[in-house]
Amino acid sequence: MKAVVESIGKVGSRARVGEHELVFDQPNSVPGGEDRGPSPLDVMVASVAACAHYFAAAYLHGRGLSTEGLTVEVEAEKERVPVSRIGRLSMKVRVPPGLGERQVAGIERAIKSCPAYGTLLHSPSVQVAVDGGVEGGSASVRDAHSG
Repeated sequence: MKAVVESIGKVGSRARVGEHELVFDQPNSVPGGEDRGPSPLDVMVASVAACAHYFAAAYLHGRGLSTEGLTVEVEAEKERVPVSRIGRLSMKVRVPPGLGERQVAGIERAIKSCPAYGTLLHSPSVQVAVDGGVEGGSASVRDAHSG
């Protein structure tokens, strides 16, 4: 997987993911924000919900069941301690009517196999390399934390 993100002026950005483009920005209330798109953190939260929805929908579709009415609602709260991050994320999944307990349990298992969900439970190692603007090349920082 690869994405390239470039500036579109002030604090906004455009991400290219394969043949797709996404625009990110901050609300007008944030210095430099022009509300041209959702914030990156909002998209991160929505991505977890979209991944959960996909896995639930794939479970239903694979069994010839309707996905009509399947929704995933997500809420998140930011925290600043020990670092700025999402401190709580809550998903509410509404399944199509008429499913049995076994099917609902299967949907829950499917959602928990979503890579976005797994990434939140077991954080990846992260490496940041900053190129340009510094005489002599680049600087590199690696976050040694991993779940």
